[in-house]
This record gives sequence, structure tokens and C-alpha cells, in this order.
Amino acid sequence: MVFDIHQHVFDGDGEYFEEAAFQYRRELEALFEASIEAQTLRDEGIEPGWVYHLMDLGISYQGVTPAQMSATDLRIILFDLIPRKISAKSEQAPEAIREFQLFWTFLQREFHLENAATCLEILNEEDTVRRMREEMENPMNFGMAKSLVMMGLERGFDVSSQEGLDKWTATYNAELAAGIGTPINLAATLGIPKLSEMSGRHRAGSSRKSQTDKAKRKMVKSSRKHNRTKK
Repeated sequence: MVFDIHQHVFDGDGEYFEEAAFQYRRELEALFEASIEAQTLRDEGIEPGWVYHLMDLGISYQGVTPAQMSATDLRIILFDLIPRKISAKSEQAPEAIREFQLFWTFLQREFHLENAATCLEILNEEDTVRRMREEMENPMNFGMAKSLVMMGLERGFDVSSQEGLDKWTATYNAELAAGIGTPINLAATLGIPKLSEMSGRHRAGSSRKSQTDKAKRKMVKSSRKHNRTKK
């Protein structure tokens, strides 16, 4: 069956169908990983994996698939959502941008997407890697869940597993209780929402605790996905 890159994964209210979105990401990711562009990436010593985050954040927060992604959507993902949502060190920004360049080259060649050229222009801009790196290393961009995960990563905990995250959380809480831990900067992580947060898919009336717990679970899932690509 030929993959339909323009298929609908959202309902009339703009909410995505979870199963349809999952199948869309999985099939398009598999096609990319089998492409000559992905082989070029591997020849350069980079294993694909960032495309998953690009599609996941686009669908979950911007309400777009790659076929619908605008220049604004891409900039928000690169400089806002990835720095806030994905637990990865800033040194990985060049690899991420390189993978995105080849992914959009693949989309342009294989599906003739009209938006591919514009997205490639953004990815090929001279300061894109530098700006993404700066945003990824700025703690002021981290949400509460990412702040906790990144602190554990710096301390050497395996935060890509639930067991490792639980151990780090227990250690963090014990250190706070003993007065020797470093509190997460709540003023930075829980302050005024950014534009992308206001337009994202957050349910009204959800408690802060439930949102934080959900974010932590998603962060572990993203970390697992990202770490698998590095092995």
C-alpha cells in the first residue's frame, strides 16, 4: 500500500486520533529510515532518531503533520518545543539539524511536498544549529519534568528507564528533605505559558500534578526512543 502523506489524523476539533497518529509516525519514519537520505546520515556516523520527535511534537503541540507543517511550526519545534520537551544535551543539536535536513530532502524527493523547500531554507540557515544549541542548554526553557530529568542525567542516573527515573526522583526528594538538594526553578518552569503552550493540546481543568506526571512519563518515553538511536 502506498503511504498517503496527506492523510487526516485529526478530528473536526483539531484533536488527533491517537492510533492514526501513531501509525502515521511509524510508517513515515520507517520509509525515511529505508531511504537513501537515511543511509547518507548513517554514512556520516549518525543514526536516525530525531525525526520521531519532529513528528510527535508537530502532531501533539502544533496540530500538524509534516505535510501541513509551516515555517512557523518548524521554528517553534526547533527553538521552543525540543528545548523544553526533549531530554538531550545541546551538543546533539548539529546531528538533529542534519537529520532534519535529510528528512525534508527525502520528503521533497519522495512526496513533492510544497512546504519542503521552505523548511529546508530554515534548516540550512547559518545560525540554525547555534540557536537550537543555545535554546537546548538554557535551563530557563525547561519545563518541570525536563528540568528533573536533565538534573538526573547530569548526575549520572539512567533517566531513560522508569526504574532509573524513580531512583533519581527518590534521591532528589531525599536531598531536598535533608536541605542539600537544589530545588527546580519553579518561577522559570511554571511561569507565564509560551505561545506554543497556549495553542497546544492541554486539557482545560487538568490538575498541575496530573500534567506533571504525564509530562514525566512522556519524557521517559522520549528518552528511551532517543537513547535507542544512539546505541
